[in-house]
Amino acid sequence: MLIGSVQRRWISVAAFVGAVVVLAAGAVAQGSLERRIGAAVEKARLGKAVVGVSIVDADTERELATFSTGDSADPALIPASNLKLLTTGAALLTLGAEFEFRTSFVLVGDQLVIEGCGDPALADPDLLSKMQTGIEQFLDRLADSIAAAAKGRIAHIVIDDRVFDRELVHPTWPIDQLNRAYCAPVCGVNFHRNILSVFPSPASRAGEPPSLRTEPAAPWIEFDRQRARTIREGDTAVWIERGNSPWQFRLHGAVRTAPTDAVRVAVREPAPIFGRLLGDRIAARQRGATPNVRLVEQEEPVASTQPGATVAAIVRTPISVVLERCNVDSDNLYAEALLKLTGHHVTRQPGSWSNGAAVVRMILKDRIGSQHAASAVISDGSGLSRGNRISARTLAAWIANVANDDRVGESYIRSMAIAKEEGTLRRRFRNKTLANEVRAKSGYINGVRSLSGLVLETTPSGTLVSAGSGRRLAFAILVNDIPAGADERAKELHENIVEILDNYISENRKTAAAGGR
Repeated sequence: MLIGSVQRRWISVAAFVGAVVVLAAGAVAQGSLERRIGAAVEKARLGKAVVGVSIVDADTERELATFSTGDSADPALIPASNLKLLTTGAALLTLGAEFEFRTSFVLVGDQLVIEGCGDPALADPDLLSKMQTGIEQFLDRLADSIAAAAKGRIAHIVIDDRVFDRELVHPTWPIDQLNRAYCAPVCGVNFHRNILSVFPSPASRAGEPPSLRTEPAAPWIEFDRQRARTIREGDTAVWIERGNSPWQFRLHGAVRTAPTDAVRVAVREPAPIFGRLLGDRIAARQRGATPNVRLVEQEEPVASTQPGATVAAIVRTPISVVLERCNVDSDNLYAEALLKLTGHHVTRQPGSWSNGAAVVRMILKDRIGSQHAASAVISDGSGLSRGNRISARTLAAWIANVANDDRVGESYIRSMAIAKEEGTLRRRFRNKTLANEVRAKSGYINGVRSLSGLVLETTPSGTLVSAGSGRRLAFAILVNDIPAGADERAKELHENIVEILDNYISENRKTAAAGGR
């Protein structure tokens, strides 16, 4: 995310070219693969948990193995964050791998209109940190550009968020967690990941309220600190409650030492807060009053189409950055923005959870068949909702289909985390020695553990083998109704099945090499 330019993700990856892999005579049989998976599930001792597993050849899109427990041969299960693989694939197929988000700042008379595009990366604090800058510098640079382009005093800031509807929070998200960063609202104009970052510090004496600073900072952001105290023994543990207004908060808990990382709280109305922060800085440059901030009315014309309109600044984010934050870092806001934007792009109506889900089901039907689409229930884009349902067979078939697409397959594969190296998979597979590359997405909500993605054949030196010469296996492993205390066994099952697939590729490679001598 940059002002006036594009941030690119520099990762060296071998190019993938769609091709059919022909197995040599004597290759490992499908039945053997299925038996190994069944044995791994039995060994996991997950009690009454429902398990769905599917393995698909990503080049031929042929199912290699399927396994399930419970009453159904193909159970529709809660996927948790594995749903993001469905959302990102649909967004890529709809928007294209070269798409970029553009937030425009348009001057019309004495108004500054912020024309939103739903970009979830706009002033994302983690991306700003990677760019070695911060939120204050971002706002200052933006205000400098706008003030320099303005021909007179800016009296009003209008936020045009009509790319999305104004249902900011999904109705099935957990009500008691809406202050958490992972439940941040979803807006047509997102800002700073729609969170406030808080940095508490202990007071000089025990028992006193801690001090704090916020990012972004503003004198009108109010904090009640009386429910928190400084301690000299024990661990720092704090949480933040939202107040009655969008800029009122309460700090709870105890502070012994300043936390290394920010304590983050989701804000209720991020777009007006963004407008007010930007307005403060514009007012300082114009030596006048802070502009009035309001949301656009539905019938107002688009500012950039009006006579005399001037585009003062544009903030761009390539879709590759959004995909990475979604699938590698598992950021829910990014997935929800992609779902709503997919709905908007196809229907030309404000993007919503409803039209986004309808478009995804339509793409599912067109790409892998009506039976898969009919069995899928899509509630949100991130998998945070417990209303989502998808079978392992549908998810694996989807991953193989999108990975095999000439236009977007490479981007889709690159968007997933590399096991042992990135994001939510950095600490996974620590006890496994993998001969091939695993790119996948993990998922977790209470009682649910999931892992889906691809095992990609590599050479002994670690170089990816091109699709025409190597194997690519798509997999989906969904576990629901996990009994208390069995979470780690479910995660171990994921890794054991992936290890089976890794060995399967290596065994086929040896068999093919022996047949060629």
